Amino acid sequence: MDTQIGEYKLRRKSIRRLLAVSTLGLTTLIAASCSSTTNNSTSTGSTPMPVVAFNSTSAVSFNGPISTANALKACGNNKYGFIAEIQYTGPTNAKITKHYGPIKPLANGMPKQMEASGTVVNSGGGNVDLPFDHSFGGDFSMDMSLASPYLKLGQNVGTGSGTPKGDVHIEVQMGEFPHVVSDPLTQSVPSTMAWTDYATAAESSIVPGFIPQKGDSIAAQGDWVIDCGHPDFHSELHELSFLAFGHVTGNASVVHAFYNPYLPSELYNSNPALSSQVNNPSLLTSKSDVPLIPTYLVNTVVGVATNKTTTPISVPMIIAPSTVAPQPFTVCAPSGTGTNLQISYAFDVRPGVEVSKSVDNSTGCVTFTVNFTSSYQTLPPAGQVECQVPWSFINQNASPYSSTGKSLNIQQEITNAIGGLDPSALPYIQATLQHPLQVNCYDQSGSPISQVSSSGQSVSTVTNQFSPIVGWARVARS
Repeated sequence: MDTQIGEYKLRRKSIRRLLAVSTLGLTTLIAASCSSTTNNSTSTGSTPMPVVAFNSTSAVSFNGPISTANALKACGNNKYGFIAEIQYTGPTNAKITKHYGPIKPLANGMPKQMEASGTVVNSGGGNVDLPFDHSFGGDFSMDMSLASPYLKLGQNVGTGSGTPKGDVHIEVQMGEFPHVVSDPLTQSVPSTMAWTDYATAAESSIVPGFIPQKGDSIAAQGDWVIDCGHPDFHSELHELSFLAFGHVTGNASVVHAFYNPYLPSELYNSNPALSSQVNNPSLLTSKSDVPLIPTYLVNTVVGVATNKTTTPISVPMIIAPSTVAPQPFTVCAPSGTGTNLQISYAFDVRPGVEVSKSVDNSTGCVTFTVNFTSSYQTLPPAGQVECQVPWSFINQNASPYSSTGKSLNIQQEITNAIGGLDPSALPYIQATLQHPLQVNCYDQSGSPISQVSSSGQSVSTVTNQFSPIVGWARVARS
């Protein structure tokens, strides 16, 4: 979403550090995961080894050429920000149709996923975001210092300071982290829940250990996009599909990993029953599924004017599946004199997902390979409800996207553009836009994954979990 956990982070998101938001006590979780942490790298001889990283040969091949991003091509406009653009062009002439513009679009319009290894520079979570394309709550955001093979993934192609050189911004929605199964929102979302309350709840009850920390080694896979909301037009990995991260705790390297199967398509259809049909690829190319700006909102309000209705506007977004398995990732033990490795791990996987390992005692590293077989299928997100969002909340969070800092009033912009077409329809338009907007919310990801242990090696199939893989690995020298 934002470029630095500083200038833009404080401006767009009122980021509240995840130190006091969990009913479990994320302060406790963070303390537990870091209490005996030393550093985020190990060594083999004189060569530093990250605690976790992708196999660089595989990841570089997976990425292919890393081109120079083009804001005009990816976003449609390189002058104004997403949604805030309508202040200058009007809602019917807006060119920025997506919040996150694909740098390397696929045939179905989705961004190509890219992979990178590096170190977490900063991190934080928040319950403030644009709810249209955040069906699982606000984003957990990180700045990631990139290892050398991936440096070109971090780009700023607009004006302003942007993301620091050598870093890339990465994000994943809080409801997509593995939550403890006792969390009520992993079972059902109340039909009357406001999106802001849903997003706040998503910050809590995350399984201990699954919050990346500053200084962690990290391997991340996700959509490579330009954030079209800021004048720096910086690149991001957003939405993340896979994360593996960890650090040295005591005499062992401990890594947590999970895969997020749900990506925001930023395509909308008035039939909410279609939103969760993740195994229907035709939805990503159907002419009936359209961008929020200008098409969906304008068409919806024109329908209000034509039919003289005052029904609240619903904005159901099509969820796109992520079915791209991560490249092999390697976990390395801390440096020491032992010639053998003590390896323990536990991974819960969906049917059709395989996990294998290879051990290299000479380097003190274990490489895990995840394979999505032909029988793997994405589990549709469950518990879809329409969460309410006040227009004032949306205006507040879209206004920083204005290049001039001008306050945004989306309802007024729409009314000005469409209300004049038929004066008799104006009262209906105004009445409709007084209602809160309705956006999709889903059950949050739940996981019964065990806690880290110095013994045991297991890969267990869990049929009803959303994530293709959730788990941890611990590697030490014996």
